[in-house]
Amino acid sequence: MKDDFEGDDVWNLLGHARSVSVSPYFSRRVLREIRQVPSRHLLPPFLLRWLSAGALAVLTAGFLLNLAPVSSPDLVGNAEFNVLFDKVAGIDSLAVVEEFPWSAQD
Repeated sequence: MKDDFEGDDVWNLLGHARSVSVSPYFSRRVLREIRQVPSRHLLPPFLLRWLSAGALAVLTAGFLLNLAPVSSPDLVGNAEFNVLFDKVAGIDSLAVVEEFPWSAQD
């Protein structure tokens, strides 16, 4: 790659190019053309309202159902279930984590 721009062919070619002048109202005309294009909705507005209301109803129902207390006391207080859960989860095979050497310098 050339470090000097004086002998570069691209810069020589750009030096011979005609300059382009843009009208002062170019952006205004472009925005007007964009606004005049008719917009098409993916779904009709009335359907979007029903969908949003349905989504809100589903979220509300899920939130309210999540607030309900767990009604299975046999699983919560059962020691046998807890032992079985620990075995399945592999909690007894986890390594014991001790203090890090850099934190025990007291």
